[in-house]
Amino acid sequence: MTGDELDRGTAFSLLADETRVRILRELGAATASPETGIPRLSYAELQSRVGVRDSGRFNYHLTKLVGNYVAKEADGYRLRWPGMALYRTLVAGLLTEATPAIGRFPVGTACHRCGEPIEAHLYETLFRVRCDACDATYTDVYVPPHGLVGRNEAALLRAVHRRSRTVLDSMVAGQCPWCASDVRPEIHEGDGSLPSLHDTRELDAYVVYHCTDCTGFQYVPIAQVLLYHPTAIAFYHSHGRDLTAIPAWELGWAVTDETTTILETDPWRFSVRVPLDDAELAVELDDELEVVDGRRG
Repeated sequence: MTGDELDRGTAFSLLADETRVRILRELGAATASPETGIPRLSYAELQSRVGVRDSGRFNYHLTKLVGNYVAKEADGYRLRWPGMALYRTLVAGLLTEATPAIGRFPVGTACHRCGEPIEAHLYETLFRVRCDACDATYTDVYVPPHGLVGRNEAALLRAVHRRSRTVLDSMVAGQCPWCASDVRPEIHEGDGSLPSLHDTRELDAYVVYHCTDCTGFQYVPIAQVLLYHPTAIAFYHSHGRDLTAIPAWELGWAVTDETTTILETDPWRFSVRVPLDDAELAVELDDELEVVDGRRG
């Protein structure tokens, strides 16, 4: 370890007290303001906010956090970035909040495979958008419990779409959204099964974005990578449409391989047609799923 590093056991043990958690919460609430920037709280103000009258006890727990999670400066205390990450984790309910009860409801789009209504529902901690009739899964993403509370069905779908897009945009760009390590695409030939046993779409090929450091991964049909590529985004924009605002489950060309053709397998090469109104974008993708050719028709 370097002088500023903590071993994992010590880092977690520092949070094994409710007073320290309250210190992080109060400092986080004080610093999370774009108007004030990152203010410092004096010792007395922080102690008052935490609500611990015993100065010895308060000082003991505050001292434990100073260094890795909290910075002590001449004008007071503030959260360091690891402390801010913990504060935001607490707010999001990643470790503490139970997933709210959300009943199954239709999303307003027919299944691109069988024509039955696509529905949204929670499976354990994952929010899924899928067809219950044929088990085609179109979105499968973890949304922090805090982001699901107090939202109606339309707002829930918007939140799930944005969350899914944020995760996949990062993966497709080559960076893990969870640990920031490198991610590269791995193209797989469809063999009748997909990484998720809950998804029975029949794809000739699909791509897995896998982080080998934290084991996070996402897989999508080949065409879906275009949702995050400027070529397709610009094509939609030229027709007055914002591709980034459209949920993947509404775009048949992106969540199936109906408009995708395998041109070569060694190395991989694909052509994808992206229909929109009376126009069409035709692109070719190489084995890194980069656009090597694009034509509008």
